Amino acid sequence: MNYKKFVQCTRSIVSFTVMIAVIMAITGISEPAAVRAESASIDTAKIDNLMDTAMTRLRIPGASLGIVVKGDQLIYQKGYGIAGPENNPVTPQTSFVIGSVSKSFTAMAIMQLVDQGKIDLESPVQNYLPWFQVADAEASQKIAVKHLLHQTSGLSTYDGQASLTKGNKPIEQHIRELSRTQLTEPVGTVFQYSNLNYDILGGIIEAVSGMTYAEYIEKNIFRPLSMDHSSASPQGSSNLASGYQPVFGFMLPTKQLNHEGTVPSGYLISSAEDMSKYLIAQMNHGRFQNKTIVSEQSAALMHQPAAAMWGDQFYAMGWAVDKNINMIYHDGSTENTYSKMIIDGDYGVILLINSVDFFHIDSYDQLMVGVNSILHGKEPSINIANPTKTYLIIGFVALAIIGYIVYSVYGIFVWKSKFKSTKLKLVFHVSEILLINLSIPIMILLFLPKLVVPWSVIFVFLVGLGHFMFFVPMILLVLGVMKTILLTKSIRLYKHVVQA
Repeated sequence: MNYKKFVQCTRSIVSFTVMIAVIMAITGISEPAAVRAESASIDTAKIDNLMDTAMTRLRIPGASLGIVVKGDQLIYQKGYGIAGPENNPVTPQTSFVIGSVSKSFTAMAIMQLVDQGKIDLESPVQNYLPWFQVADAEASQKIAVKHLLHQTSGLSTYDGQASLTKGNKPIEQHIRELSRTQLTEPVGTVFQYSNLNYDILGGIIEAVSGMTYAEYIEKNIFRPLSMDHSSASPQGSSNLASGYQPVFGFMLPTKQLNHEGTVPSGYLISSAEDMSKYLIAQMNHGRFQNKTIVSEQSAALMHQPAAAMWGDQFYAMGWAVDKNINMIYHDGSTENTYSKMIIDGDYGVILLINSVDFFHIDSYDQLMVGVNSILHGKEPSINIANPTKTYLIIGFVALAIIGYIVYSVYGIFVWKSKFKSTKLKLVFHVSEILLINLSIPIMILLFLPKLVVPWSVIFVFLVGLGHFMFFVPMILLVLGVMKTILLTKSIRLYKHVVQA
């Protein structure tokens, strides 16, 4: 799926005075006068009401929000709901898997190494990973670092999706397995959002720095930014929220796979408090407090439109740019978490959610739209879907299919005693087998994974429903074979009766 599709995203009323008191207690930070003045101009009660309403409607267990203003001011942060089955409340320090928001960290790491003269954006990947190879040897030599950053390497969105369930290995091994992967576009010509681009960048970071990707990010980004609740692996996070997925409409906690090899593209871990610090550095030309995290030139280049996506949307380096409204942003969605960060004018906002519902991902996106509208003094005129209707329809269809299967099984057992061979019935059963027991199952089993994502990814991202979509066609095919055997006997009997 494309960037918007692959990567789209999701949602307690207290007074401002109480909220600040809670923040003080948790963080121990004194409140500057500038923060008080800026926060007072934001309708925090309206933001809380939006979050609570949307989370209830979308059945989101927990979320965390951080808002910064240009300069070095964190003006609002708050946790909503629960972090997991233990019902611990979400706080600004609660950690979440941030999905493709991770790409901007990978881009920043690359630009730090550019600042040090260790990486040239124009240089081929093979200058840093001599063993790097895709199926086309000549094209492999042409892929430059900038092509990976801009998502114009020629690696497809589909292959990037397929890699989501192949990350249970070190980054280098994960990249080496691309030797048979075909490019779908000439190098440097077309934007195709592919996780593989940023996984390869993670490999370059390891090769150039001599550290693992996790070690590099920890030492050069997390620590300088005092991101104390951030990590490159679940084992390094003591306050990690559980991820949730809708299973036929019931929001249930689920475990993530081992994504060791795909951390650079989508599996870093952070909190709203930490991400607010990160946004401050992004909004202040690479500086945080008295530290320079990345040069001003590199920080600007990370936000510069480079590859046309659609309309006024462009991809930069781990950031997307909406030239129409002068906003930069990036979404992130894993199998069971959602995130979105934006920089719009003087405001930077991070939203982290410990669930995702891919049938209603647009409504998750609407949460950030609503928060941003409130920040700019507008009413949050947004459209939040009602998942109940969707899952009632899905449930009704599933029950109808199960009913048909039960009826078919019953029909097979009583076929010999109750089936009457008439021309009309024979035509009906032949048509039924060809359509329901053959054509539709084969189309689902063979073409769905080729057109959308592989079955392995469907199973992980659509728990329950994905398995239902796979096993039902298999059952229908088996029933079709059994019906065909019985029907063949019935046709022979019918011909014998007609001839007699």
